[in-house]
Formats: sequence, C-alpha cells, structure tokens
Amino acid sequence: MLSTKSKIQLASISSNLICSWRDFFNLKNKAVFFRKGINWELDLTDGIDFAIFLQGAFEHSTLSLYSKVIKPGFTILDIGANIGAHTLHFARFTGEKGKVYAFEPTDYAFNKLSKNVSLNPTLSKQISLYQALLINELDESAPTAIPSRWPLNANKDEASHPVHLGVFESLNNAKKIRLDDWFSNMNKPKIDLIKIDVDGFEIDVLKGAKNLLNEQKPPMVMEFAPYIFEERGYHFTDLIQLLSKHHYNCFLPNGKPIPLNEDLINIIPKGGSINVLLK
Repeated sequence: MLSTKSKIQLASISSNLICSWRDFFNLKNKAVFFRKGINWELDLTDGIDFAIFLQGAFEHSTLSLYSKVIKPGFTILDIGANIGAHTLHFARFTGEKGKVYAFEPTDYAFNKLSKNVSLNPTLSKQISLYQALLINELDESAPTAIPSRWPLNANKDEASHPVHLGVFESLNNAKKIRLDDWFSNMNKPKIDLIKIDVDGFEIDVLKGAKNLLNEQKPPMVMEFAPYIFEERGYHFTDLIQLLSKHHYNCFLPNGKPIPLNEDLINIIPKGGSINVLLK
C-alpha cells in the first residue's frame, strides 16, 4: 500500500495528462460530470474530485465496504463530509426513506458539498448539511484552518500539511458543537451508521459523542491514519483504547476481522491510512 503523499504524486501525473488533453480540445477542467448515478461539479486539478472523475467514486474500497452494510431507511452521519464524496452515495444506498446528516467545517469544502448536493435534487431531499466542527468541549481551543483539499498542481505558496499534502482551508463560518448536544437536540434519533474521516480529530469527535456511543453503539466506518494524532496531542493508541472501551470490533475493507490493538499500525503504510469498519 502507498502513502498518501505517493498517491497524490501519482494522481498529479494522471491529472496533468488528462487536463492537457482536455485543454487541447477546449474542454473545461472544472465542469459537471455524471458518475455512478450522481451529478458532480468537479475540478480535475483537485485530488478528491479527480478520483471521482476517473474512477466514478472516491475510495472505492470504502464504498464497497459500507455498501454491504447500509440498508434502505438507514440514518447515517457523515462526519468530515468534504465535497460529499460519500454523502451522496449514502443517500443513494439508504433510499428515499433514509436520512443522511453531513458535517463539514471548512468553508471551501462545505461550499462544494452544498453545490454537489444541489445538483442531485432527488437525493438532496434525504440530506441535511451542517457546517460544523465536532469537538469534545465547547470551550476548548480549535484551529482556524484544517486541510480539506489536495491540489494536484501544488502551489508552493499555499500552506499544506507536511505529510499528506492537504491544503489548509478556513473555518470562518463553522460552528463548534458536540455530537452529543446535536444528538440530544434532535431527540436522539436511531443512528444506523457513522462515517468519520476528520484527519486527527477522531478522538475529539468520539469524546463528544459519549452518550450516543453508550446508548446505541452504531457501526462506524473510520479512517485510521496513525501519523496524524500527535498534532492533536494524542497517540494512535489513544483512539484504539477509546474504541475498545466502547466494545467495538474492527474489520478491514475486505471484511476480514482484525484485533483492535496496537498491532494495527503494522498494516498501515507509513504516512498513509486505511478505512475500517467498526461494530
């Protein structure tokens, strides 16, 4: 398996070739495309957008993983929704009787998320959007910007993460909320699945969702990226211990069960990540 940095570098080569070809035929590199039954406004010079354009979906193995779990009528939380790469698939799989609540804090990604949802009026009826940063305590310090896009024509003047190369985008319009507060305000709906991809904020999100996890223990699809936790003052083992405390079991994208312990770090590429199912 490749590191995130290596994946970005390979995608950059492909993106430059395709964009050059499109330029030759006077085709725009930012346009609306139809992929896997969904309309997307995509910028082919951005990593997530380009993956959807090229492969029909972002993180195919993850999509395959949760497509086997989701049933019609599910209520799903998409935490770290970004441009809606999984949000819209969730709405497609859960059907017209289902519900998807999507949380994305950065101005950049939230605007793109809103646009992509609006391009799919049938699915948009099932989706509620929140520009929010999910945290543990409302008075805790929060960053003013976090990575939310992966440009494939990197600009050296842009502030980017040193390992995964994500460019930092502002949280100017984001609210800080605890998931338990949202859960309570919504009269504690039954949550059938949670997807969490928040680049090191996983522990903050889970600590702020103690009541939800204790009461319902919903299955979760989560990104494990061990290298990023120290930036938040944690260690990857802190996440493992927290999940174990709530009695979760871990499954790889191929469905294989794997012990939820420190040995997990040995199957994750250095500087990379994997997505797992927890239930």
